Amino acid sequence: MAPRTVDDVAAVMRVAAAAGVQVTVRGGGLSSNCVADGAVMMDLSEYLNAARRSADQVAVGGGATMATMLEVLSPARRAVPVGVVGHAGLGMATRGGIGYLTRSLGLTLDHLVGVELVLPSGSVVHLSERSSGEEADLWWAVRGSAPSLGVVTSAVLRTHEIGPVWVDRAVVGLDALATYFRVAPELSRDTTMSAVLGYTSLSPDEPVLFLYTACASGDNSAVGRARSAASAVVAGADSPPLYRAETSGRYLAELPEFAIPGADGAEPEPIRLPRLGDGPRGSFFGKAVFTGPTLDAQVADAIADRIRAAPTRACRIDFQHTGGALADVDDTATAFWGRTAEWSIPVNAIWGDADDEEACRTWARDTLQALAAHIVGVYNVELRPGFPEYEAEARAAYGGSLARLQTLRHRYDSTGVLPPLLP
Repeated sequence: MAPRTVDDVAAVMRVAAAAGVQVTVRGGGLSSNCVADGAVMMDLSEYLNAARRSADQVAVGGGATMATMLEVLSPARRAVPVGVVGHAGLGMATRGGIGYLTRSLGLTLDHLVGVELVLPSGSVVHLSERSSGEEADLWWAVRGSAPSLGVVTSAVLRTHEIGPVWVDRAVVGLDALATYFRVAPELSRDTTMSAVLGYTSLSPDEPVLFLYTACASGDNSAVGRARSAASAVVAGADSPPLYRAETSGRYLAELPEFAIPGADGAEPEPIRLPRLGDGPRGSFFGKAVFTGPTLDAQVADAIADRIRAAPTRACRIDFQHTGGALADVDDTATAFWGRTAEWSIPVNAIWGDADDEEACRTWARDTLQALAAHIVGVYNVELRPGFPEYEAEARAAYGGSLARLQTLRHRYDSTGVLPPLLP
């Protein structure tokens, strides 16, 4: 159902609690957990999807996407750091938000200044840094684990002035991976150097390392340093780059996709949300872990072997560069856990043929083992209930916040209207 107002959301929560029915929520467009058997799904995206700027803040509805928010901010040359695509909604924004500005500005959730939350009882609370008593506990919890405690129907975020972002993209051999692991952590905060390991028609028989370097500073010297760092990684490969190009554009809409270019440098297809009537689509099984800055040549060799072993050419391993401002906030200050990370590493198993499903899932799990010694946490946005490893991953995702979150869950959702933190 698609609620039109906050009162509608509150009514659904009260009825669900009385009937012992679970509620799931669709906010933006990327959630894989918004549908569950026997649950009522509230789709906030149909009516509660507006965004409005006021001075240096922006107010967004619970069903607004990050792209909608950035579009409203663009005329004022302001932005909030978000992920690498605009389809995500407040589910991502209240649980993390890792992208090209994380090193310089932190997570999306670090920019929340107010949240309207409908509790499982149907009560509506307005949370901010001014909250006190039990609501102060909820303010701590919504910044990292909002979907487990209530339905966010609106939020206010702090914005930043930001000009064009400079981007350098290069496609090189996997033998540059060890150099990448060494160079990226040494970058200044204004620059992020992320990467994708995967396949492209640029290299028909061998997977590649796609390097995506983004500098958010308008200073020419900062861009020069970022360019030199990218060149150092490119030089770490025995062969010349298969592709390299620079561009700059408005954040996030005018930046290139975080995906490997195709033959002759063809731009990759942008990620599009499925629509009713679309033809067959591929299947996906993803994991995402945090690691520190300790990745080394041994890990590079192991990860290179893992991408070569991918069951399909659509599989990819991403290295989303974090560090920097991420660690400016203490792990205990919000419910988000993983502030010591240098990388968020999504492992994406993708297949079109049902016969590849088991091999792809096994590949993803085995790939995490190659990183095991360096993992410092799990990104809770990518938790997938229903699999044997879910409980261990959830404990790693919430870390030292878990006990406090479980206490709040018992206090506000003892009947289980919302999906549980642990099975």
